[in-house]
Amino acid sequence: MPLETEKQCDVAVIGAGISGLTAAALLSKAGLNVVVVEAESSVGGCIAGFERKGFMFDSAIHWLNQCGDDGFVYRIFNYLDTGFPKCRALTRIRRIKGDSFDYLLTSNPDNLRDQLIKDFPGAAKGICKLFARGKILGDRLRRYPDLMRTRETMSLPELGLYGLNMGYLAIPMFRHIGVPVEKGLYRFFKNSDIKKIFFSEEEMLGILIPIGWAYSGDYQTPPVGGSRAFPIWLTKLVESSGSEVLLKHPVKEVLVDAGRAVGVSLKSGETIRSRFVLAACDVETLYEKMLPRELIPLNLRKSLHDADLYDSGFMINIGLDCEAETMGFSEEMISLSREDVSKLERSLGDPHKVNLCILSSSTRDPTLAPKGKGILTIFCLARFNYGNNWKTGEGLERGPEYNAFKREYAHILIDRVSKALAPELRNHIEVMDIATPITYWRYTGNRYGSIMGARPTRKNIKNKIAHYSTPVKNLLLGGHWSEYGGGVPIAVKAGTNTSLLILREIAENAYRELRDLMDGKL
Repeated sequence: MPLETEKQCDVAVIGAGISGLTAAALLSKAGLNVVVVEAESSVGGCIAGFERKGFMFDSAIHWLNQCGDDGFVYRIFNYLDTGFPKCRALTRIRRIKGDSFDYLLTSNPDNLRDQLIKDFPGAAKGICKLFARGKILGDRLRRYPDLMRTRETMSLPELGLYGLNMGYLAIPMFRHIGVPVEKGLYRFFKNSDIKKIFFSEEEMLGILIPIGWAYSGDYQTPPVGGSRAFPIWLTKLVESSGSEVLLKHPVKEVLVDAGRAVGVSLKSGETIRSRFVLAACDVETLYEKMLPRELIPLNLRKSLHDADLYDSGFMINIGLDCEAETMGFSEEMISLSREDVSKLERSLGDPHKVNLCILSSSTRDPTLAPKGKGILTIFCLARFNYGNNWKTGEGLERGPEYNAFKREYAHILIDRVSKALAPELRNHIEVMDIATPITYWRYTGNRYGSIMGARPTRKNIKNKIAHYSTPVKNLLLGGHWSEYGGGVPIAVKAGTNTSLLILREIAENAYRELRDLMDGKL
């Protein structure tokens, strides 16, 4: 719906992803008037989901963490409204399959440990050590929900205590941070074929942390209706509090007066004046296109441009004319890899060699597919520049070559899944939707279609790539550009922290309540 030429609010939020909506809901609950502006036609960002012929596809392939009743997401959402969409615990977590092995990680990881000892008796000592290390990590990660508050809101004594607690949590991780999986596994297994089972991961923490989460019971499925149920629920909360969520309203620029953000102007010509602006959008788009370049220091823009980013992805969403269970799929995510190719070859984008993730969301939630039918999603990491930017034209125009290239790529992945898991798969495809890194770029604005923004590398941390406060006063970052990593927990953390920073300035009582909630004192 069109806006009046100019309107006033306390906070203008750019982006209706999970982070922007979490912030908007928290600020609205505190009594502030908030206007959320979103360029797309639906809320949710990366987890918006979409419908095709009665099939409701999740636009992200994942499990959830921190959504159980002792998790941070549960804590924040329960504070907003006890009727928030609930997530159930995941029992069958991850199936790890290669040419010569097939193993399942469940909510009882000792079962996988014992099966590996049975199959690799010569590596028993290393297997026990690996799982023991993962269990320690899981025990430490139980403290993580109380350590989500940004240090920008902490006093000196609080910073000292935070440092001690983070040190306690991180000590078991230190020797594994950034360690390539081949090198890390050598500490547990000098010479054993068991190492090939874990080579689908890039770094050692990619093995240890999932084991830790399994021990701590921190795997959940999305709520009924898929992960999009979260942004839909948050939008209703925001609007029921008297604030607004405006779709198909792209931002042209952030308005700045005397070095202070005072609102946003929209491409449609309307203006929203505000005391604060919260940018839960791509940070480079914000700094390069929405603000005068002279306001952002050159070294900051250069650091962002040179930052280590997560890869993009290639995703095939398939609607089946039968239930996925009849083809052997269950609730777990399946990691499918080839043993005869090197780690480097797996990362170069060749569809014959990349690692695959396969998930049937309809086995977790039958409401996502028409009765008697099912959903299957095939995903792999992918690079933006593969195949000359996926055979796009000048200006990344998508033409016949692009469409043919992505279909060819998709059919190679489908053939691999058919051969390894479901020989009759092709005979049961009713609907198919394909997303490339170009798709991710178009819908998120993230450079190179990155699925989660900046990686927690030493270079990025040294350059302070993740940040909340910007060079423009009263302009704050939200979303995965204000924190390292991605997913629902990090997005909720970011949205909560930006809310806290705003409330500290204009609503002291609400600030104290949210601060104590984040610290686990409420």
